[in-house]
This record gives sequence, structure tokens and C-alpha cells, in this order.
Amino acid sequence: MNTLPQAIQERIAQWLEAGEIEVFIGYERGPVPLRATPAFVRDPKEVGRLIWDATCENNLVAFLPKYRGKKVGILVKGCDSRAINGLIQEGQVQRANLKVIGVHCAGVVDPLQVARRLGVPVEALEQVGLEGELLRANGVTLPVAEVLYDLCKTCAQHNPVVADETIGSEIPDASRDEAFAHVREMEALSSDERWARFTQELERCNLCYACRNACPMCYCNVCFVDRTMPRWFNQTTTAEDIQFYQIMRTFHLAGRCVGCGACTRACPQGVNLRLLLDKLRLECLELFGYEAGINPQVEPPLRTYRQDDYNDFIMSD
Repeated sequence: MNTLPQAIQERIAQWLEAGEIEVFIGYERGPVPLRATPAFVRDPKEVGRLIWDATCENNLVAFLPKYRGKKVGILVKGCDSRAINGLIQEGQVQRANLKVIGVHCAGVVDPLQVARRLGVPVEALEQVGLEGELLRANGVTLPVAEVLYDLCKTCAQHNPVVADETIGSEIPDASRDEAFAHVREMEALSSDERWARFTQELERCNLCYACRNACPMCYCNVCFVDRTMPRWFNQTTTAEDIQFYQIMRTFHLAGRCVGCGACTRACPQGVNLRLLLDKLRLECLELFGYEAGINPQVEPPLRTYRQDDYNDFIMSD
């Protein structure tokens, strides 16, 4: 675990002491190997708790809607920073109320990949530590770059798009072809093959809603799945209910998903939710030239209209 650079610690402490922020949301050492835990620091003397390294997985922007109207500091990875712009666009936070530490992030460690490389259950990981670009676990040394989450290996946003201070140096982003290669692979399948892949993927979902809870853009006070008047669907683990939930959630994120991958990383069943979300992200990019979270001044496609908008999907006589 690596503490934050001294200059960054001092800046956060200054913000807290001066009352420029009420709380700083970052990461600290967690009880589970290879997983840092969110930290909420209100006392300048506790800034030393904060860390940054490849175990800092959570997208902390998911906590910001709980602090509407308050002055907050936050540490964000490149992909996470896009969610700040998304929340600004939707009126959930104000940039003037935020102090942002942006991290140039090469990716975060996938504990499951580490366990598979060692041939042990993830619960059996012991004596774990990071030393620069190397990871040590159970007496074995692995390059960190080889055990990152798959989505990190093709990330198109390693560098923060919004920040008051930054940590690290700029990192080359993956190309769009690399970032959406899995979408192109799905598009190349026949309709029957795509349906089979879709149903097979969602067979593992048990409606725990971890994806919703981890998503920074899922901030409704009452989610549609929890409404009872009217009731939208039955909360069972039948294929119909699971598919309905995932399809509806995906469309709720159309033009809004920033591609941080928090939902996929949070899923305890390993459902690859990117197969759905990244398809819509690519559609928004190709049809409307829009990428969520890049520029808060640009209106999302579902909130604006242009004379030259793509309309070929509309049926006419």
C-alpha cells in the first residue's frame, strides 16, 4: 500500500483546515487482500490514512450524490473522473463544490486473476503486497500489468478529464478499436449466436443489484426495481425478470454510461455487463459523435435535438 505523495496530503489537509471541503473521499488499507476500501476523512490529521495504488478499485464518484450541496474533496481515476462530468450535466453536483485529485491510472488489480494464476481460491491469498510494478502473493511474484482487470487493459481513459491536482504522469490511452473490440466481436455474430451469448451471460445473475449500487450514474432515490406502485417486475431469479432488469438498467444508462466498469468489477457472479453497456456507448459515439463524461458543456444525445440527427431507425409509410 502506498500513501499519497506528501504534497497531495498537504493540499488535502489545507482544504480541510480552510473549510474549503467538509470531507475528502479517498482510499485506505482494507481488510481484504488486494482491495483498498473507501475512506472518508474529515480531520486534517487523518490525511495520512489515505493511499493510492493498484488495489484502489471502487469508483468513489458513486458517493457524491449523497453529498449534494456540500463541499467535497475526492480522489478519482481517469475513467472515474468522467462520472463527475456526468453528474454535473445532470445537476447532481456542482463543480464549484468539488476539489478533485485526479490519478493517471494504468489499471487496478483483479484479485480473481491473481488467484487463478496461483491456482488457489481468492480467499486463500496471503502475504500480499505491491512493490512498484510487481505483486507478491503466497510467495510468488507477478507483474502487476498481467493481473489487471480485462477492462483496464483496453481502457481509453487512463488520464483524468477533470482535476484540481494530479498524481503520476500521463499514460497512453487504448485506441477506440481496442476499447470496443469486444463489441465488434458480438456484432459479428448471428442474431441467434448473440442471443445465446446474452442469455448465457445473464444466467449467472442473481439480482443482487451490486451493479446498480456500484454505478456512479445510478443515483435515483427509489430505483424502478424497488417500486411497488406500480410494480415494474417481480423480483425473482427467473430468466425473464433478470433479463428485464438488465435490459432496463442498460437503457437507463444510454448516453450516460461513462465506461468506468464499476458494475462489472462489482458483480460477484462475474457477469460481463460491458457487453450490453459498451454497445450503447459505441452507438452513441458512432451515431451522435458523443462520449459520456468527456465535456460537461456538451448536451447528451437524449437531451437535445439536431436537424441532422440520425433518423434511419424511424419507420415511415
